[in-house]
Amino acid sequence: MSRGFVKDGDIEETPAVEQRAFLPEGVANYVTAEGLAALKREREELLSRREAASGNEGDRRVMRNYLAAKLCLLEERIASAVLQAPPTDPTLAGFGAYLTLQFPGGATRTVRIVGADEADAGKGLISFFSPIARALTGHREGESVTYSGGRMILTTVSYDPLPLTPLTADTRPAAPRPAPVKKAVKEVVVPTPARQPEPAPQPVRQDDGEEVLPIVNDRGLTVGKATRRECHGGSKLLHPVVHLHLFNSRGELYLQQRPLWKTIQPGKWDTAVGGHVGFGEPASAALEREVQEELGISDFEPIAVKKYLFESDREREYVYLYRTVCDQEPAPSDELEGGRFWSREEIEENLGKGVFTPNFELEYNKYLK
Repeated sequence: MSRGFVKDGDIEETPAVEQRAFLPEGVANYVTAEGLAALKREREELLSRREAASGNEGDRRVMRNYLAAKLCLLEERIASAVLQAPPTDPTLAGFGAYLTLQFPGGATRTVRIVGADEADAGKGLISFFSPIARALTGHREGESVTYSGGRMILTTVSYDPLPLTPLTADTRPAAPRPAPVKKAVKEVVVPTPARQPEPAPQPVRQDDGEEVLPIVNDRGLTVGKATRRECHGGSKLLHPVVHLHLFNSRGELYLQQRPLWKTIQPGKWDTAVGGHVGFGEPASAALEREVQEELGISDFEPIAVKKYLFESDREREYVYLYRTVCDQEPAPSDELEGGRFWSREEIEENLGKGVFTPNFELEYNKYLK
């Protein structure tokens, strides 16, 4: 339960209201268009109920305080909502997709990946940060997918509405029933084995919001420090990062796909390596560390390209930009959704279509062409 807003003088009647649907700390509040519309309808209903409160003066005050507290929590969700458009590649499972799944034993379920407030497994609506949604995201029709509860086949990907199926029913294959064991004297029936407990759900991944980063001036000199959460929360505190563009000898450029649990540009294709410079850490050391952590590469010769300032609606970065040529096959860590080499023609064909991060497109157009 969570305490909501009350008027002065009503402290003895502070209402306890139900919390909103769970949303992990630091995870963006992604919503579908239908989900955002539902939140706004809920607001109108609460406003109407507050105006129509009846009873004696005390009853009306208590009811209005209760509804005002619910409105306060609802307004926070509406204000933080990030409307997600369908991906540019409609064959990939992603946020807002309707997905038909086939489980071992033949059971099928059709679900949709949605935001926290929309999620309802009993209606086939699963949150984008749930283990099953994270496992499905990025897959195509016909692919086999492993998740914490077992395996399934993704048979349909659609961004047009499909009839949904509750996920509350058991989707595991039925355990074979052993035949009765007979003896000469009496019949002994072997009992059906007890159902094994479901595996514990995997924890939701997110960045360490308390990681301490250096704050720098426009010349890159350290002038203070702040947490990652403060730097990414709209404060526009300038902090240093390293970027590496990795080419092979054929001139192809390696790009990583950003994790779907990231709060900034989830699922977009980005620079081969990108990471923060730690407090008290030289940029060259940060680059070596990030390349090893993200791609498993330790033998490379970086060439410094540029130092520049990048600003988005969430943050400001002092970017140390490098490039290298290396034919060692990258081994992307499990912190990434994956990665691959792209030809220049393929990159230029997808520029401006929402496939890449804005930061990558800026660097490609200004420093790599």
